Amino acid sequence: MIVSTGVLRAIGGAPNVHLDVLASPANAPVLSHEPLVHDVLVLNRASWRSVWRSVQDMRARDYDVVVDCMPTAPSVTTLLLMLASGARRRVGTAGRGLDELYAPVIASLPLAAHIVDHLALFIAPFRADAALVSPAPVIALTPDESAQAELVWAPAVTSSASAQAPLRLLVNISAGKTSRRWPLDSYAAVIAAARTRVPALQLCVMSAPDEQALGESLATMTQGRYVRTRSLREAFALVSRADALFTPDTSIAHAAAAFRVPTVDMLLSGKASQWGLYHAPGINLESPDDALTSLQVSVASAALQQVLTDVMHRLPHSSDALAHPTAA
Repeated sequence: MIVSTGVLRAIGGAPNVHLDVLASPANAPVLSHEPLVHDVLVLNRASWRSVWRSVQDMRARDYDVVVDCMPTAPSVTTLLLMLASGARRRVGTAGRGLDELYAPVIASLPLAAHIVDHLALFIAPFRADAALVSPAPVIALTPDESAQAELVWAPAVTSSASAQAPLRLLVNISAGKTSRRWPLDSYAAVIAAARTRVPALQLCVMSAPDEQALGESLATMTQGRYVRTRSLREAFALVSRADALFTPDTSIAHAAAAFRVPTVDMLLSGKASQWGLYHAPGINLESPDDALTSLQVSVASAALQQVLTDVMHRLPHSSDALAHPTAA
């Protein structure tokens, strides 16, 4: 859903378009405050009653067009929902065995193209200036969400009003799949090396709720602070106020790209071209094989130090906070 947000905003901002989005309970919050999405319909596939209500709701709205936002592979569930919507026209990409269902059929991209570029193909049927519109992810936060996140990050009061504010480094350790987990000792080693490069470093650690114990352990190991996020929106806001992010490939990396937060994104082999940072500051790293544990600490450490150095050079009065290069 995050990688779709720029495309949805482009379509929703087209003349005479009233855009609704069908979402799951898990990804619906991404669009909670998106100004160019009129309504978010929530479909819980685990409940037949919910499915039936969603179908009835879609048909009652009398849609003109439904878009198949699965451009890289056919989905039987998506196909059935498109047909059930009752929309008079269907938009989708060619070459997936469903061409006869679409009008128009959009020429597809090579599979290795970035997922955002695949999704951006859906803008052209709705607006003539599609080539001028950015499809890059974007997440709308409320002022209150941003303010609450700023309170989390706000540094302790210093003795000098002119003291350099510490650089805010957020480390996320969770990525869902076992293959994308990285050892805590590796995270700790990378953070320790980062502190030799940027001594004025404010470290926050985050994780999925079911990995809170691991997050707290890493925070203890690195003299950082574990931040428990109670919702997806709260996690997004925390990311938005960071100066830099270090994370395995997950939704948090895409959220950082949406907020233009410089990021080191650790991906599995072969995944960066399609799922890496999209036109956003930072570095995509790939493991040598299909397990993130094979990614060497020295490689990740060098990437994070480069990102932190770039951030510090863009901040005012950064020279005092940036240490001389140290071998890691």
